[in-house]
Amino acid sequence: MGKARIPLIQALQDHRRKQPYSYHVPGHKNGRFFHSSLKADFQGALGYDVTELIGLDDLHAPEGPIKEAQDAAARLYGARESFFLVGGTTVGNLATLYALFSRGDTVFIQRNSHKSVFHAAEIAGVQPVLIGPEYDEGTGHAVGLTAAALEAALARYPEGKGLVLTYPNYFGVSLAIEPVLEVAKKAGLLVVVDEAHGAHFCLGEPFPPSALTAGADAVVQSAHKMLPALTMSSYLHLNGTLTQAQCGNVKEALAMFQSSSPSYLLLASLDGARAYLEELDANDIRSILDEVDQLKQRLAKIEQIKIINWPEERYHFDPLKVTIKSNTNLTGYQLQELFYQIGLYPEMADECHVLLTLGLGRGAVPQRAIDQLQELLSPHELVPEVKQLPIDISRVTRLHAFAGELAHMPKQRVRLQEASGRIAAETIIPYPPGIPLVLKGEMITERAVESIRRLQRAGATFQGSQPELESVLVTELEERQ
Repeated sequence: MGKARIPLIQALQDHRRKQPYSYHVPGHKNGRFFHSSLKADFQGALGYDVTELIGLDDLHAPEGPIKEAQDAAARLYGARESFFLVGGTTVGNLATLYALFSRGDTVFIQRNSHKSVFHAAEIAGVQPVLIGPEYDEGTGHAVGLTAAALEAALARYPEGKGLVLTYPNYFGVSLAIEPVLEVAKKAGLLVVVDEAHGAHFCLGEPFPPSALTAGADAVVQSAHKMLPALTMSSYLHLNGTLTQAQCGNVKEALAMFQSSSPSYLLLASLDGARAYLEELDANDIRSILDEVDQLKQRLAKIEQIKIINWPEERYHFDPLKVTIKSNTNLTGYQLQELFYQIGLYPEMADECHVLLTLGLGRGAVPQRAIDQLQELLSPHELVPEVKQLPIDISRVTRLHAFAGELAHMPKQRVRLQEASGRIAAETIIPYPPGIPLVLKGEMITERAVESIRRLQRAGATFQGSQPELESVLVTELEERQ
C-alpha cells in the first residue's frame, strides 16, 4: 500500500525546515532552553512543540492542515466528522454527553463504564440509569450489554433520551453490539460509545466491527491505546445520524473542554496514527497476527499459566489482546510482578489475570524472556481452576442521590466494614482499569464490601482520598423510590 498523506506533519516539517527563531510560546524556544537531564533525549521533538503559527492552523477553528488531517480521519473511519482530542478519550466523553443531552435527561449508562463517563454525566447534569453488563463465566469479566437488558431498562424508564456503551472491555472482548444498537435506535435513543480500545477496528476482520459502522451516533477512541500515537491523543467521530445542530453543539463543547493551547506533538501523532493505519495492507496485518499467535503458543507451554481463548460464536474479541490466567495460587497482581522481574511490563492485572496489549507492528516477546518466566513459575504448584465471581452490579438501578444533591448533604467517614447499607459520598475505583466499583450516590452493598476486600487481599490499588481504603465517605439519605 502506498504512502498516505500527512498534512499536519508535513506542515510542521515545512515550518521546522525554515529554522525559525521563536519569539512565541512555549518557553523552550524550539528546544534552545531545556533542562539538561532531558535536553538531548527530547531535542528531536521540541522543534515540533509549537503553537498556532501561520501555516500551522488552529485546532479550535481549523481551516488548513489540521482540518485536512481531521477530514482524512473521517474518511478512514466512515464518519460525518472527526475531531482530534488532546485530553484523551476523557475529554471526548465529557464533550459528547454535555453537548447531546440536556440537564435532567435520563440517560442509560453501561454500569462497567470508565470513570470519565460518570464524571461526564455529573457535569452534564443528566440522571443516569445504570444497566448491569453480562459476565464471562470463566474469567468473571464484564463483556457488555444485551438487547434484553436495554429493553428491560426502557420498560422501566421510557423517558430515556440516550445510551452510553463501553465497547470493547479493557481485555478487548465484548458481546455483539449490533442488537443493542438496534433496540436503542427503535427507541429513539442517542448512542455514545466509549470505544477507547478500538481505534483499529476500522481495519475490518479479523478485528471486531466498529461501533460507528454499527450505527452509534458518536464514538470516542483512545488512539494512544492501540495505535502508534502519543499518550492523551484520541479521536471523536460523529455519525451522519446526528443533526447539524447537534454537531455544532459538540464543537462548542470541545472548545470548552479542550485546552486552548493544544499540543502539536499530540496532534501530529494523531495525523501519523491515521496514516499508519492507511498504509497497512492485508499482508502486514497477517504477519502481525501470526506473530501474536506464535507468542500465545509459546506462553501456553508454561503449565502454570493459561491463555484465555475467547469463543468466536459468543464474543467479538481483539486478537491484539492476550489474557493470561494464573493456574497457581499466585494472584494476577503477583503474576504481574514476575513479569516485571524479567523486564516485561503488562498492561494491567486483576485478581487472577494479566493482560498483554500488543501493537500493530512486529516484535513480540523474545524466547529468552519466556524461558525466564517459565523458570520463575516452575516452583509454583498447580491448583484447580475456580470460576471468578463478578463484582456486585445490579441489572437496572438509579443513583440514590445525584452529585448536585450530595454537595449539600452532611457526610461522615466510616470504616469499610460498617459501610454496607449506607450511601457512598465518594466513588471507589480500582485502578487499572478505572471502572468504579461503587459510585458516588450509590448504596454500598455487603457484596460490594466483600468485593473490595477480595481485591485488597489480591493486591489491587484504589484511586481516591484513601488508596488503602480502610474507610469510606458516606451520607445519610432515605432511599429513592
